[in-house]
Amino acid sequence: MLITLECVILALQAVAAVRLALHSPIEITSPSNNRLSKRSPVELGDDIRKCYTMKVNANGVDLNLRVDSGVSDIMVPLPSSSNDIGLAIQSIPGGELVTINYRDKEYSGFSSDTDVTIPGTSITGINLPVIAVERQSADSVGISSNLDGVFGFGYSSFSKHHPPITAMDILYKDGIIPNNEIGLQLCPYDILHESFINIGNTDITAKCGTDGSSVAWVQSPTNDQFTINIKSILINDEQVELPAEFQKRVEDGHTLYSFIQTCSAYMYLPKTVVATLINDILDSGAIRVKGILFRNKLGKIMLKSILQGNYIMPKSEFKIKWEKLPSFTIVMFAQNPVTVNNYNSVVTIKLGPRDYIQKTDSDEFLFTVTAGPNNNAALGIPFMTRLEVTFDRQNQRIGFGPGCGCEVMADGYPTISNSNQVLWPLTQLPEQPSTSSSSGRSTLRRSLSRLGSIRRDSRRPKMAYKDSDGYWPLN
Repeated sequence: MLITLECVILALQAVAAVRLALHSPIEITSPSNNRLSKRSPVELGDDIRKCYTMKVNANGVDLNLRVDSGVSDIMVPLPSSSNDIGLAIQSIPGGELVTINYRDKEYSGFSSDTDVTIPGTSITGINLPVIAVERQSADSVGISSNLDGVFGFGYSSFSKHHPPITAMDILYKDGIIPNNEIGLQLCPYDILHESFINIGNTDITAKCGTDGSSVAWVQSPTNDQFTINIKSILINDEQVELPAEFQKRVEDGHTLYSFIQTCSAYMYLPKTVVATLINDILDSGAIRVKGILFRNKLGKIMLKSILQGNYIMPKSEFKIKWEKLPSFTIVMFAQNPVTVNNYNSVVTIKLGPRDYIQKTDSDEFLFTVTAGPNNNAALGIPFMTRLEVTFDRQNQRIGFGPGCGCEVMADGYPTISNSNQVLWPLTQLPEQPSTSSSSGRSTLRRSLSRLGSIRRDSRRPKMAYKDSDGYWPLN
């Protein structure tokens, strides 16, 4: 079952800033979805198990483009008046025929330039390189019925233009954005309204004891994707033995390092790592299938099958002790190339159970780790849902900082460390957000809401949410 995650992205007032805030899908799909704030909105939505999408106008057509770090180019459909590629390319000076393989499908198109606008931002009528792709159906506004197009911000090495060039490079070179960077914060289901993408990575604001910028950086070993060089993977602080071929395979002269991918539903890891994590979950006794005691062999077999198959977990059918679940840690080399002198220079991201078991809608959860090839790891959306990630294209590095929900740390919130110390969370960071005069009204509303609940509860017996063994409903 795919859960729609539509979001709105709002441009900030600074001319150079292109920071776009994402809003809850409930607000988008409700009858009030056309209500605007004081700033012009740009919608960003789609599905956590596919890609976020961003509203862009290209060739005079409003499109929802997938935001994909694994693609270098902007892909848009041919204009409706130019359905035939052969005729269209004749009208575009310098246009060149290209073939694109995207998501296991092949598309025909040609390279060209067109005016691109991201409504509500300083990117307005900017002439940018695009790949105009033949529409799969005359009835579709976009490339196909389920793909309007793609906003790729990957490196130019995979660009289909000749010579290779990307929209991000042009925006930076022409001074439209001050930094050749993307800042990204993708949030869990319950706090989607805190998500944003920041094109140019400007207008950074302080948060959770930091100045808002990344607290740790790793240099990418290659510039074909946003790669990371993983040194080790730990589960419950115990190192897992990685396959002998992990990050050793070479294709076309490039080592297949691990990478971060904004358009992936899962964290893809070698089979041995996934098996170890699942076994530790089972051994922890933290999850019980309702109606079947977890200690019962049948319950354990059932849960193992659900985790291995990445099947939906309805919260009505499970009980859980989050604090008993294992942690999951990625240790990355901070510098490239790795030498004897910098071998111990690392960045460590320690994730909690709410990162690898995530809510996909109000009633369902999903185990977001799955087995991939032994050659490398692909860290998708779940890796980022409580981190703020910076993709620095200019300096070929990736930054990490506290992300969604860092104000109220709980349930194994990610920690960020280097070789010497924990960089976040800070030791003095309060676990609850402080109240101030500016937030007095919202505090009052919360108090009144609690008072109303108490009065309503006094008219009926209180519900027992925690069972006699200390297990909570999956929530």
